Amino acid sequence: MKKVMQQTIAPRLAQGETENGRRQFIKQSLLAGAGLALGAFGAPAVLAGERQQVIVRGLGGAYQEAMEKAIYQPFTAATGIEVKVQPATAAQVLAMVRAGRVNIDVLDLLDVAQISLDKAGALAPIDYQSMTLTHPDDIRASVRHPNMVGNLFFATVLTYNTKAFSQDNHPKGWAEFWDLKRFPGPRTLADQRSGAAELELALLADGVPVNGLYPIDLDRAFASLSRIKPAVAKWWDTGAVSAQLLERRDAVLGAIWNGRAQALIDQGAPLAIDWNQAKQQVQYWSVVKNAPNARNAQRFIDFALQPSVQAALTRYIAYGPTNTRAFDLVRPEDLAKLPGSPAHFDVSFQQDAQWWADNVSRVGEKWQAWVLGSS
Repeated sequence: MKKVMQQTIAPRLAQGETENGRRQFIKQSLLAGAGLALGAFGAPAVLAGERQQVIVRGLGGAYQEAMEKAIYQPFTAATGIEVKVQPATAAQVLAMVRAGRVNIDVLDLLDVAQISLDKAGALAPIDYQSMTLTHPDDIRASVRHPNMVGNLFFATVLTYNTKAFSQDNHPKGWAEFWDLKRFPGPRTLADQRSGAAELELALLADGVPVNGLYPIDLDRAFASLSRIKPAVAKWWDTGAVSAQLLERRDAVLGAIWNGRAQALIDQGAPLAIDWNQAKQQVQYWSVVKNAPNARNAQRFIDFALQPSVQAALTRYIAYGPTNTRAFDLVRPEDLAKLPGSPAHFDVSFQQDAQWWADNVSRVGEKWQAWVLGSS
């Protein structure tokens, strides 16, 4: 599996195009895309024994609300295929496959988990040749793999409460996030159960340069985590929990997914994001091996990867497209919130998902002993 590569895409403007013209172009393109989506499938054909449904692994919270509006509901309107959402961990999915009792069709999981499942033989091939709505070559090559395809780019960002810290006096980077004396208050960081503990952030806080993060020095990373452990109110295991902790002010500082933080900010929560040293990752679509509604799963992914659909998603949550053509349709005000915008990407770093996939068990064992210990 190739490493997930960096994304650096800027929106393309036609020569001489005015801002008003661009906005009109966006609106027309989104409407046209929606019309294409609604008309391209026609009356869906049903295979013997296959129901008019597709079961998607869901994440809950603001993320799921955005997916409902931008993808799930439009897909059902276009095809008549009902989208059902079911929560599941990567471990549960693997157990389903090994037991021969699969009840999920499409996985929406982060890169590390998908790579691990692919390595374990739990994923079916993506049927790129049968796509009618998405041109596979428009999907960035770095996230286009035989058994998984990039859904969106997201980032773990430093989020702070604006009532506790001002714009001029808040942690700027992970070394300052770790500074409990200068910036007091409860924190929240990811639990290993979220997919990956924040070992990279711990190393950056300890002075390791970005180009020296991998392979991760586990002893040094956990020693750094031990220094901040007393200030961590809770190690979050889902994006919804991370958002709740900051929204309720159980934590005034957090390392959480940018879309979760942005959703709260857009709702008026007193929070702000500092993009310095943000950790970039990729969310992937895949089809579970022996999925009960495999054909519907392939059609769902084809639909979800369209430029118009990916652009529409950015209106509801601040995660970036993987289809390069989608950036022509993203509104300027939404582009400013995306991890892939040049201003944010230039001060971020890319997580080495392959390293994590190769070491997740070893990290998990060490994490379990450490998080339950007194150090």
